[in-house]
Amino acid sequence: MYHSLQEQVIAMGYSYVLLFLFATTSICGQSLPSFNIDLNAVSVSGVSSGAAMAVQYHVSYSSSLVGIGLIAGPPYWCASNDVEMALTGCTKDAGLIEVPALWAATDLAYAASSIDNPSSLSKSRLWAFSGLLDTEVDQGVVNKTIEYYSKFISEENRTFVGNYSSEHAWISATYGNACDFLGFPFINNCHLDAAGALLNFLYPNELSPAVKMNASNLLEFSQQSYTPLQVPLASISMAASGYVYAPTACQTSNAVCKAHIFFHGCGQGIDDAGNIVAVHSGLNEWAEANNIVVLYPQAARSQAVPYNPEGCWDWWGYTGADYATQLAPQIDTISNMLIALNG
Repeated sequence: MYHSLQEQVIAMGYSYVLLFLFATTSICGQSLPSFNIDLNAVSVSGVSSGAAMAVQYHVSYSSSLVGIGLIAGPPYWCASNDVEMALTGCTKDAGLIEVPALWAATDLAYAASSIDNPSSLSKSRLWAFSGLLDTEVDQGVVNKTIEYYSKFISEENRTFVGNYSSEHAWISATYGNACDFLGFPFINNCHLDAAGALLNFLYPNELSPAVKMNASNLLEFSQQSYTPLQVPLASISMAASGYVYAPTACQTSNAVCKAHIFFHGCGQGIDDAGNIVAVHSGLNEWAEANNIVVLYPQAARSQAVPYNPEGCWDWWGYTGADYATQLAPQIDTISNMLIALNG
């Protein structure tokens, strides 16, 4: 996900492009619908740069989250506002990552009142995955992420899946490329329901079995209303539209609903992949059965300022030095979306 996708898209032909036409109920240009969200039952997940963003959101708002699921994600503040570190230590050479320095940076962010008290992480749960064949984010990097969290989250509340021969991708039980394939749309069928595994770990003994998603419940909305001070989306490398999956019961009754925020990886956003990731994440089936509203915010490519040519979330500082805190424009935007979902 950290390199150009053009050749891969051409090589795979147009079969995935046709999947962009999966029915989506558009409320583009409109605000998010509101629901009865239990703000004590919110979780996050992501893959690749989306996993990095999930970690940043988790640490920033730890007091209001029950946990995180991540695939191929580096630890908090890994890049330290340095794109070179992002592309070396935080992806390929885990030996460059000094976890005590990241703990110190976390303490400094809290002292500056830019993140929640990191002690709040103690009530969280962590589900982490890394593929044995991942050539984009080495398994040693994910081990550093687990080491980072070990200071805050007890061992019984952490789990790591690292025994699948998978490449760099979101992992599915039913959809995508071969497990060892690297390429668009970066969803691989490894006969593992990562979405179900992480949700069941984050909400232990709470969930009913997954059911078929209702296609009409996947809604497209305008992201513009939620940026801080209404700054243009392009200025923070976010797309015009995002997606939300709204389970039937959350729309048609006064059901109390959980919420989950999913962060896509580089090259998986709406401008590259349409709604493929939102449709095939595997989260919606569990969401429909368990009244979980799933928010799919969307980053976008930017060839100018900020420079983000692959459509990654900001996990190295292209939007500013506060990119990993509540002051970050992307994190602030997504926090505003969550507030809006709760009406």
